[in-house]
Amino acid sequence: MSDADHPTVIRAVEAMEKHTATVPGYRRAHPRGTHFHATFTPAPGVAALTTAEHLTGPPVAALVRLSNASGSPYAPDRKPSGTGATLGLGIRFDLPSGGHATWAAASISAFPARTPKEFIQITKLQNPKTGRPSPLILAHIATHRHILPGIRAIASLPVAASFATTRFNGLHAYFLVAPDGSRRAFRYHWLPDAGEAALDETEQRPAQYLVDEIHRRGAASWSLVFTLAEPGDPTDDVTAVWPDSRETVTAGSLRLGAAVEDEAAVEATVFDPAGVVPGIELSGDPILRFRSQVYSESFARRTHETS
Repeated sequence: MSDADHPTVIRAVEAMEKHTATVPGYRRAHPRGTHFHATFTPAPGVAALTTAEHLTGPPVAALVRLSNASGSPYAPDRKPSGTGATLGLGIRFDLPSGGHATWAAASISAFPARTPKEFIQITKLQNPKTGRPSPLILAHIATHRHILPGIRAIASLPVAASFATTRFNGLHAYFLVAPDGSRRAFRYHWLPDAGEAALDETEQRPAQYLVDEIHRRGAASWSLVFTLAEPGDPTDDVTAVWPDSRETVTAGSLRLGAAVEDEAAVEATVFDPAGVVPGIELSGDPILRFRSQVYSESFARRTHETS
């Protein structure tokens, strides 16, 4: 039995299908997106922190997927409440030795579930018709107060002016493995070189404008920044926010190139947040491994469906 056959993973995907307006043939999350060829250039100093080959050598080619995270591919980029939708940046690094490394980041600053069970619970509190949570979510928060940072992050998202002016956060903790074998916990972020920018309430846009905007823009880049943990910072809890005072290191630069002409040819790519290579190790965060399994189950289902 594969990891994706685990009953908890099945329950999670079924909850997403029932409560987040997913559509057959599409991803169960981040169903609407667009792909770009890209170049990632590692920063010279990061080789002292990790032996990961895409972070320690010359620039590498990459595939980037920018997306709206809502369950439905027809969801608007500005929510009916006036707040912004959660957005995603998935990346596949082409490794010099062959093969790939993958990551998946989101525009929220914290995740609203510490465990797979909590993820299923909060998913079941979504209303697929309105896109809003059930009033029962207040009772859930009252007994799970550690999820408040994630709930606030989602509820207060600004309306993005562009993918190119959006910050994306890796959310989970990982470990950098240095050439001497030492390990350092970190979280990563993609900071837009154009600066963060949002729309105000008076600016009108079509319901779905972000994909068209990034294609018209024709250029975008982000700096990869690592936040390094201090002793005592939790690495197994994606709901826990580390202090802003933690040391940061610029690890590289990501620059979009040409748009992928045949979107269908790359839509099967899975941007697994657990797709690391030697030099980076997964933390004990149960949501990190769970997301990887859910992505696998989502892929298996959508590739056998007709949209």
